[in-house]
Amino acid sequence: MRPTGAVRSFNILVQDMARASDFYREVLGWSIAPVQGSGGDYHRVLTAEADGEGVAIERGTINGGLFRRGTHGATATFLEVEVGSIDEVVRRVLQNGGRVVMEKRPMMDFAHFAIVQDPDGNHLGLMEYIDR
Repeated sequence: MRPTGAVRSFNILVQDMARASDFYREVLGWSIAPVQGSGGDYHRVLTAEADGEGVAIERGTINGGLFRRGTHGATATFLEVEVGSIDEVVRRVLQNGGRVVMEKRPMMDFAHFAIVQDPDGNHLGLMEYIDR
């Protein structure tokens, strides 16, 4: 069973994907590549060696991505956390003064994804894996 509530990745919102990719490659040495099926709106960022799902192997490191600003309603850079039930977390977000930025929807064929906002305006991505 996968742990829940763990930070899975970061997502940096960008206006110009090519410019941002070049910037982070040159400045930080990150490996950046488009994710097939994303329409170019998402590029995976590897800051450290990763497993087959892009999750960093080395303890204390995190991988992530460049997300085209405005995709799925996202307007702010956000962390993505793994949860057991998006529906349950959304219920708690709403009870505690947050709001839904993007409703739960499939992420390709392996997960569901939603974006919520805390009372201070920070965005948080929620990833719920589909049992395979």
